[in-house]
Amino acid sequence: MKQSINPTEWVTEQAPEPNDVYWPFFSSSFMRRWLSKIVVIVACILLTILFLIPVLVVQGLTNLNQLEIWFPSLKSILTITFVSQVITGYLPSLILQLFLKIVPPIMEFLSSIQGYICHSDIEKSACNKVLWFTIWNIFFATVFSGSVLYQVSIFLDPKHIPAKLASAVPAQASFFIAYVVTSGWTSTSSELFRIIPLIWSLLRKPFTCCSDEEFEVPSIPYHRDIPRILFFGLLGITYFFLAPLILPFLLVYLCLAYIIYRNQFLNVYAPKYETAGKFWPIVHNSMIFSLVLMQAIAIGLFTLKKLPLASTLIFPLPFLTLLFNEYCRKRFLPNFIAYPAEVLIKRDREDRYDPKMAEFYDNLVAAYQDPALLPIQFSANSDSLNSPLISAAQV
Repeated sequence: MKQSINPTEWVTEQAPEPNDVYWPFFSSSFMRRWLSKIVVIVACILLTILFLIPVLVVQGLTNLNQLEIWFPSLKSILTITFVSQVITGYLPSLILQLFLKIVPPIMEFLSSIQGYICHSDIEKSACNKVLWFTIWNIFFATVFSGSVLYQVSIFLDPKHIPAKLASAVPAQASFFIAYVVTSGWTSTSSELFRIIPLIWSLLRKPFTCCSDEEFEVPSIPYHRDIPRILFFGLLGITYFFLAPLILPFLLVYLCLAYIIYRNQFLNVYAPKYETAGKFWPIVHNSMIFSLVLMQAIAIGLFTLKKLPLASTLIFPLPFLTLLFNEYCRKRFLPNFIAYPAEVLIKRDREDRYDPKMAEFYDNLVAAYQDPALLPIQFSANSDSLNSPLISAAQV
């Protein structure tokens, strides 16, 4: 509840669990957090615009005619079938994937200075940023290849968006199939070996005095892996009727991801804090967006094919999807914001019969002694002034 008449004087929110606290912004003012948020939004916009440069380079690699104009001396090499297939098929996705490696750490850093007081909110914000950054710069920037003003002008004219999507999305089917192979298969397989963390730990070990018993178990980087999976879900939903050939590649990726990440969750990663399902609304919103995008593409495609009956029948689907989304927001979203009282009462009743709770309560009584409640004891010994309030045995 609000603690002051002025809502900006004492900002209150639900306290995170102890392991989840992020201290730098724990006692910051409302104005500092607000300014930090504005700075982060501007930085994300600038990063999105600058990332269009490697996207345009990748688009140039997918077009042999454009490459021959840029590099006339390579015309004889580009005529070789094997070289042209590698350059136009595999190399663009590989280059794009290398550029994308730097995006999750940058987004996590920007989220950390945005004003959040817990690590789970930082990672959730970074996950949202990486997801929409990927959708815009990989999907829309690749589909609508061109200048920034051209891409913005497409969305400023909403009436023609379905038709432009219907004509542009199928043309990039081969690129996204190669992207699934390079980004999906390669990254998922490398996750099993964790080569980069292994090399980093070997390089750092001679300079640290930590023993094997002090090894810190890593936690899974949700802001890196969840956006990748959701983006492949978007590709599967939007391309299943435009280019069904992409579905077997996505199926192989999902099977690999299930097997590998199940092993990582059980044997490698350890959760550092309880997120209370905060990432599930991100998954839900991404699926709703993918469905609406697919339905818009279908409407534009049937319009281009001059099938008015099919366009008319599909037209109500986006509104029904958004209506279903609103129902889910009212019905299920509150459960992901805070624990319901019913759940907390159920946990308390389960803990009542736990044999370890008696020992926990005994330790809780003497775990902390408020200095204001301690009896006043005058002692001639000066060492008592420096003695700690909490004894080592109690800790």
